[in-house]
Amino acid sequence: MAVTASELMDELHIDTDDIETKTVQSLIDSAKEIVTHSVTDYLTTEQLETKYPKLFDLATKNLATSMYYDRELTNGTSKGFQMVIVHLSTQVAIDMKKGSVYDGSNEV
Repeated sequence: MAVTASELMDELHIDTDDIETKTVQSLIDSAKEIVTHSVTDYLTTEQLETKYPKLFDLATKNLATSMYYDRELTNGTSKGFQMVIVHLSTQVAIDMKKGSVYDGSNEV
């Protein structure tokens, strides 16, 4: 699925211009890296995006949105983001235990 700047800007009703689009894309890119490093040391961002598209995109959108409105995350990450990270981490751990995390199949 992969989160795009235009998609997130539409969802958040942010006016589109080159500067805002670059800002949102940068926040999405940062959010993807943070999500990846919050979940696993063994999989790449691309692997997580492919294997768990719904959870990965939800976590990415949630964090990018939080960073858009509060760049310093003054009050930390949202409960929603934390919940999705727990679910994604758990799914990765279960799949690694079963040995199916690298098989390329999509999340259920």
